Amino acid sequence: MSVRITILCDNVSGPDCHCAEYGLSILIEVDGRLFLWDSGQSSAAARNAGRLGVDLRTIEGIGISHGHFDHCGGLGEILGLSGPKTVFLHPEALAPKYHITERGRRFIGIPYRTEWLRGMSENLALSSGEVEVMPSVFMTGEIPRVTKFENTDPNLFCVKEEELIVDPFVDDQALVVKTPDGVVVVFGCAHAGLVNTLIHITTKYGPVKAIVGGTHLMHFDPKSEVVQSAIEYLAGLKPEVMIFCHCTGVEVTAEMKKHFNEAVLFGYAGLSCEF
Repeated sequence: MSVRITILCDNVSGPDCHCAEYGLSILIEVDGRLFLWDSGQSSAAARNAGRLGVDLRTIEGIGISHGHFDHCGGLGEILGLSGPKTVFLHPEALAPKYHITERGRRFIGIPYRTEWLRGMSENLALSSGEVEVMPSVFMTGEIPRVTKFENTDPNLFCVKEEELIVDPFVDDQALVVKTPDGVVVVFGCAHAGLVNTLIHITTKYGPVKAIVGGTHLMHFDPKSEVVQSAIEYLAGLKPEVMIFCHCTGVEVTAEMKKHFNEAVLFGYAGLSCEF
């Protein structure tokens, strides 16, 4: 079984100087079949796909990890090149979302009307549960919260039943690729919690071979309980490869690297790994 993961969009670029923007998009290739996980913020994922020789018309679908602009803002560019594809996401990903501090309120949700998404896609597939998007490739659906140290960001809000509330991120999910020797886990931002997500995945799918993506740890001190508890959990899990990028942050990734050495890679736009 051949599994290849290619980062099409990330906050930083690699040595080949691909386009970078604050966002994430990852191409999943399993035995020659392609699935796109997130689409970045704007045009970077589509432009980098072209530079890497990826024909977006060949992807079989698009999964959205959660309803933030930096993971789905590039859908217009992607669908314009790929043609209509099924777009998979949780229903609550469509809710208006905001970042709110004392400085003001900023919209950070999906920058497209639902009617536009339905018109541009082959199918807007809404589900709160597990969905098999390609053979051996699953979107997890909702992630149960079981840890005490992973909490919702108090500055991130959504609208539910016409009320503005702190976003519980029920729409946040991960992608799982099942292989004969363990699963490859692809995160979006892991707003549900890195450890919460991995506990759910190991319980349902078995041992983890590799993890890739953002972990929403960039705002934490590397020595904080949240980061150190994640390191402790990962030490017990023993993934062979851990590729951190996007909202993980350089300092936290460096802390992970200090503990896990060559198992940790700094992710960047253009990075491609085979598992």
